[in-house]
Amino acid sequence: MCEKPALKPLPMESTEEVKIYLFSQSMFMPKNITQLLEKFDYSQQVPKFIIYNNELTGILSRSDAALLLLLNHFGIDIVIYNPPGHNDIENYLYESLYDKHWLDEVVFELEYKEPSILKKVLFQGILKNLRGD
Repeated sequence: MCEKPALKPLPMESTEEVKIYLFSQSMFMPKNITQLLEKFDYSQQVPKFIIYNNELTGILSRSDAALLLLLNHFGIDIVIYNPPGHNDIENYLYESLYDKHWLDEVVFELEYKEPSILKKVLFQGILKNLRGD
């Protein structure tokens, strides 16, 4: 990750400074993420991080992008949902590192509707058949 940095440099920042920044950020991985990685059974399936970035708790920072880059180097698939459609990871990583998909239609303040009794019974029956009950 540090040898070939994929993090965009800040204005007036050298490649060497980007490498040092990535190394220093990798040394401060949050404890809860380290614990999740230790518990995960990599031989069974590929770990996935799904981030719902609605920007209510702030925007994605450069240090967040460095952490996501490190996790991706560990083999973790990362999905970022960004309903507002603003740039987040694009501000920090080169475009060749990620795929971008746009939704055709976005609906805001959609009310939750309970499924009908018929759909509930049908769905529960399908689940029972899949489980072998």
